[in-house]
Amino acid sequence: MTIILFEDERWPYFATLVQARPIFELRCGAFTTRERVVALLGRPAYGLARSHLMPHFGPAGGLAELLATSDPILVVNGRSLNLEWVTALECEPINTAYILGETLLGAKVSPALASAIIYYLREQQAAAARDELFRFARIVEPQVTDALLEYPWDLITKAGEQLLRDEPILARRLPLFTADQPHVITHGRRVYVDPAAQLIGPVVLDSRDGPVFIEAAQIEPFSYIQGPAYIGSGTLIASARIRAETCLGPVCRVGGEVEASIIQGYSNKHHDGFLGHSWLGEWVNIGAMTTNSDLKNNYGSVRVFLEGIGQIDTGILKLGCFLADHVKLGIGLHLTGGTMIGTGSNVFGMHSAPKNVPHFTWGGEVFREYRIDTMISVARIVMARRKRELTPSYEHVLRKAFELTQSSRDGLG
Repeated sequence: MTIILFEDERWPYFATLVQARPIFELRCGAFTTRERVVALLGRPAYGLARSHLMPHFGPAGGLAELLATSDPILVVNGRSLNLEWVTALECEPINTAYILGETLLGAKVSPALASAIIYYLREQQAAAARDELFRFARIVEPQVTDALLEYPWDLITKAGEQLLRDEPILARRLPLFTADQPHVITHGRRVYVDPAAQLIGPVVLDSRDGPVFIEAAQIEPFSYIQGPAYIGSGTLIASARIRAETCLGPVCRVGGEVEASIIQGYSNKHHDGFLGHSWLGEWVNIGAMTTNSDLKNNYGSVRVFLEGIGQIDTGILKLGCFLADHVKLGIGLHLTGGTMIGTGSNVFGMHSAPKNVPHFTWGGEVFREYRIDTMISVARIVMARRKRELTPSYEHVLRKAFELTQSSRDGLG
């Protein structure tokens, strides 16, 4: 069976975060949606995204190669979060679609029917694909909660519950921590640690309120990790306080205090400062003592401006910032709740950052367009420091994202 994840009409609500990645590559809990599908079904999953993303995130042989098969094709909505339904769909008869309300959740279809609906899905027209399935497929409405991400802040508010759902998957390969290390103090019985992890005590791992998952990471002395929490492979916890509902992807450097936040991977918040109820992409760097607010002084709900959509009252009391891929923040910056900073932006030299910073913006008291050649040169240096290559296909993604977001920088120098 071939598995294809798709983006639908809702992707613009996540536009600040997904100019350089598909929506199914956003981390919530221990995994991205694509990683979670692979873990549940035990086979590769391919992506179908906006055209500028396909050279890097799409199948190497193109869509035609995926469709040139006699095997069934399983399509999965890239906004899917709780994937309890996907194993049931795998076992359904061919040409069965799962529809939740008006939204196409997923379908198991023949190659012939897949060819018809993928024409729409490659253009993020999932409603048209759904209508095609109404004509030719058996329709099922599954009973599932937290099925889909609706807004960017869902990544944060649903992360704790998602970590609990991820426990059976992670428990299959991460053993419970039973080592006799007097300087590693555990509370509760749900601490899972990769044998390759380095725990340099004194360290406290507290699973009384939820499981703690530690991949092959390094935990430095005087660190505290409160579950539910996930620490990705290659990540360094530098004498930090990691509060509940935090998910850290691979190869991050994290210090200070972090609460209920997600870091996609390959990002640095190495120094003191607070990060709370926030989401960070890859290749983000946060300067020393830069900190964010996640609670208004009047205890009111946080408002967020979504590009192309407008300002929305989230109804959430505690909400921090959203930093897209390749964002760089200087030292000593303050960020208010609901701050959105777009892909590739570099903010420095000021006390309080603006609440909304367009993609590929450079500056502090005065903001200018970040020259794309300079931005890519910096990205190449940063990625090489973590032994990663800025490939031609990924450079294409960044350059096209720069072009596609040009209007957001109108009026800048």
